[in-house]
Amino acid sequence: MVTHERDALVSAAFQLAGPSLTSVLMPRLRQETLALLGSGERLPAHLVDEVFASGDRELLEALAGARAGAERQAELLRLAELGDPGLAKALYTGPLPGSWRQQLRSAVLGAAVAHSADPGWRAPGGLVEFLLSATASSELLPALEAPFPEVVRHVIEKIGTTLDTPQQLRACRATLTHGGVAELAALAELPFVHSAVAEVVHRAEAAQDPAAMLETAERQAAEEASRGEAAAGETEGTAPAPTGDELVRRLRELKPGYGSFPLGGVDWELLLAEHKRESFPWLSLTLLASRADCPDELVLAAYRRSERLPDTSPLPFQLLTETDWKDGYHHDRLAQLLRRGLREGAYPLDRVLAEVRPASRVLASLPYGKEPLGPAMATLLETLGDDFAAWRALYSLLPRFTGSSAELFAASVEQKAKHRGKGWPRPLEAEYPVKRPPGLRETFLRLFREATEEVQTALAPHLDRRCVQHLLVYHQPSPALRDVFVSLHGAAVLASAASDWELPAEKIEELLIHDDPEINTKLYVYTPLTDEQRRGILAGRRFGPVPGTEPLPITDELIEEIRISGRRHWLLPVCDSGDPRLARILLGKIKLHTLAGQLHLLVRVWERHGPEEVRGLLEETDFPERRARKHPLPPATHEIVRGALESADGLAVMRAELARARGPEGQVAFLRPQSGETSVSVEPVLERLAEETGPGLPWAELAREHERDPLPDGLLMALAEKGNCPEELRAAGHVAQLRLEHDAHPHKSTGPRPSPLDLMRHHPLPLMPLRRNRWLDKAAALGMLTPLDVLYEAKPAGLAAAYLAYRHHGARQDAPDPAADEAALAASRKALELATTHLGEDPEAWALALRLLPDFTGTLPELLTTAAAIVS
Repeated sequence: MVTHERDALVSAAFQLAGPSLTSVLMPRLRQETLALLGSGERLPAHLVDEVFASGDRELLEALAGARAGAERQAELLRLAELGDPGLAKALYTGPLPGSWRQQLRSAVLGAAVAHSADPGWRAPGGLVEFLLSATASSELLPALEAPFPEVVRHVIEKIGTTLDTPQQLRACRATLTHGGVAELAALAELPFVHSAVAEVVHRAEAAQDPAAMLETAERQAAEEASRGEAAAGETEGTAPAPTGDELVRRLRELKPGYGSFPLGGVDWELLLAEHKRESFPWLSLTLLASRADCPDELVLAAYRRSERLPDTSPLPFQLLTETDWKDGYHHDRLAQLLRRGLREGAYPLDRVLAEVRPASRVLASLPYGKEPLGPAMATLLETLGDDFAAWRALYSLLPRFTGSSAELFAASVEQKAKHRGKGWPRPLEAEYPVKRPPGLRETFLRLFREATEEVQTALAPHLDRRCVQHLLVYHQPSPALRDVFVSLHGAAVLASAASDWELPAEKIEELLIHDDPEINTKLYVYTPLTDEQRRGILAGRRFGPVPGTEPLPITDELIEEIRISGRRHWLLPVCDSGDPRLARILLGKIKLHTLAGQLHLLVRVWERHGPEEVRGLLEETDFPERRARKHPLPPATHEIVRGALESADGLAVMRAELARARGPEGQVAFLRPQSGETSVSVEPVLERLAEETGPGLPWAELAREHERDPLPDGLLMALAEKGNCPEELRAAGHVAQLRLEHDAHPHKSTGPRPSPLDLMRHHPLPLMPLRRNRWLDKAAALGMLTPLDVLYEAKPAGLAAAYLAYRHHGARQDAPDPAADEAALAASRKALELATTHLGEDPEAWALALRLLPDFTGTLPELLTTAAAIVS
């Protein structure tokens, strides 16, 4: 048995023994007691009281060093209140939850005040030595008011910049109390003591009552902080802003996460001179640049060092003109600067277009949006007009042009004669699936979208099919421009828009209403259609407002795409198609699991192409990509269909069989034999049923079927997890889960269905963590077991004892359910009665019972009987 299990059993034994026997059991079970105290197990209250009463040093040290959580909070705080320096370091450094670790550390140091003269605090390896070597704020902050002046000094030296004025004043008061005026004066000389605090300390040195002066100053500082004049806990809000040489020094020493301070009135001439003498660090430059009045030279220096600026910084125009934007690494930086600068009015667009270069980077970085960029861009575009030759010249010049945007447009107008009468350079067809246009093409299309609709209409005939596709997918052209594309290329051009896996649902619906087979093909292959839309396309359904008598044809391209696809959600809609070619593809690639799915496929083929095509499918021996020689439809389906083929009204017979297979009777018949041993293995079966017969389950029929002949446990578990499962099936599913989770239950779909109580009587409990046996918890929550059942029937005795102790503690501490509490307490009383009857007050018998407990295979009453018999 592992260590933590033995600890749980020792705790249970002490709980059962009660206060009267604890004092005599502890010496007999000393090693077990030490292990229990140092573990994370909950401790009986009378055992804790006995440990404290004994004063046993080894026991107290074991308790202090426990790797425990919040369940030991009361015991550890009680230890801290002893003010024992020998226990202090273990309590202060223990692996405790952060939620109350600081409370325990403060309690340790608070108790030290009354015993600060004890040399044990400063002994080698003691708490003071540990604190003097600590650097973490979480370890030092509780020691701010420690009764050890050297520790307080160390705290100020290490984390003084993170302390506000009231905190530093509290440290000063502690230093005065435990070290005197001389120690207080030395504390004021530390570099990270706020000047306001140092001033108070100097006044206190000369005062008749230094302590009263410090207390008054601390109260005033706290009141100022609470009124919002200072930000609580932040140095920036409580300390005065440094100036002059002090500011320069602080800027030189500033490091990430250390030494931050506020900026007040700044002597920029001094800082500029200092920066010229020796550049400030990047963090200091960023701090200075956050000021709206920061000189351009320092802002530029900050940007050169980090290529990022605070949101509150000035934006000198020189930022745009001094950087080599040809380097693609800087592309995002330019876009960030332009978005903010244009939004805030720091960068007039006309200057940006006229002065910043190269044009390709500038035009790619402008904040294009729903609203036009403004008159400056409109003026440039007017120079091109609706002359495709000028636009073609711009497209050709753009990649290598080194001048500004205004110069690019002027050069395009100058060179348009060279492009007169030429089509789109290196035209490309639409691609599937579509990818976002590369930089050059995307920049051109954004400029195209900034032009007037008249210009766009005039240029439309000259665009290649890839441009048209990118406009349709990514730029949402106006309905009028969209109509122009259709008039130029036919409705099939819209198929190029059906090429994006993230195409919105409303766009898909807009394309479906065209009832164009080519568009439908692209939608099926390259967009996220719903299952209903896929079934409609394969069935030839018309989605548009114009009615039609004939189904829409399916293109050869779509048939080929389905043939080479392995996606089940692409293939299942074939059941609605009625197309024998698609039916052969489906049967060759995937399995139809349900009779309803198989008959639905064949009924649709019969409806659209007649019985001979159905007969051909039954007699087919070669299905694409199917290696097995066995026909993909099972013999039972063959029998039904062949009978219908011989009938005078075969289609009606098939429809009736399909309705029966889809109905509750057919669904239940499918589920029962295919259920697995767990809900995980059943879930795919339920998914296949939903795919082939539609969503929803016949709950009433399932409940009746379970009442007639219990459903398999795995199926019951899976059904119980559904939100709309009836309560009677849900309860049966929970009991089924208990059977499946028990090690001894034979996981069969038929045969005996033992109750949890039967399983506990005849088999050992499932192996689970002792402190909380989840199997027993579930059984108790369902009302299938009680704590008394566990006491009398559960085995092995160790698992039963640990569980009863856990329930007893929960009944005393948590009290979530009064009924459950009473049941747990009643079991505890009965266990004590049994133990007293068999073991009496004999500590030897109790110790023997505990030593037998971990390996005893019988029940608790049998263990007590055995221990009593051995001792007697």
